Amino acid sequence: MKKSKLLTILTITAIWASGCSKDVGSGPQATGNGSVGFYCTISPAVDIAEYIPGTENLRLEISSGIGTVASYDVMSDYDQPLLQAGDYQADFFYGNPDTEGENAGCFKGTKQFTVVARKTTTEQVSLSLVNSVYSLSCSEWFRQYYTDYDLTVRTESGFRSGFSGSTAKPLTGTLPVFVKAATKLFLSGSATKTNGVKVEFPETEIGTTAARTWHTILLDAG
Repeated sequence: MKKSKLLTILTITAIWASGCSKDVGSGPQATGNGSVGFYCTISPAVDIAEYIPGTENLRLEISSGIGTVASYDVMSDYDQPLLQAGDYQADFFYGNPDTEGENAGCFKGTKQFTVVARKTTTEQVSLSLVNSVYSLSCSEWFRQYYTDYDLTVRTESGFRSGFSGSTAKPLTGTLPVFVKAATKLFLSGSATKTNGVKVEFPETEIGTTAARTWHTILLDAG
């Protein structure tokens, strides 16, 4: 049986600016130029704080109609460069949506803004989780029915996670695994009953993931 749940939203913020709007200079060098700071909020729909990246680790690209005008591998290097007055777009990234694993959370946010000549403005940006999360747990009846068990969850792209448990070390739950959104999940494995008989669980499709959703895979015996 599979169930899904939306997780409680946590928020982490950081301000990469000073002030809301101020002069950046009135000399010839500043004429027609302005700068921008960013107030970043991450609302990943993941309720485990250690999986939320620090906003200083976000990647940033600033672009205009002519293409990319500035990029930073980490926001901690952002130095609020002078930009020609006009319209821009800021894209914030963390992680890779095609990477799957326990520490593979991917977050993204986009903000369109206008640079005002001789002003520094602050823009608010909200990032959200791009990929999906799942964890696996075994019911009490399952743990009593089988003395040991080995389970594998496979994604459509071939990523595999293995989980094991036994009477001595029961598997009540696993760490969250980040996977692609809209990908199929498949479950397989083997187990030994209390009477010593070993059984195989042939690979079976158990569902399709959704973005920003935690899917709980619950195994039961019956």
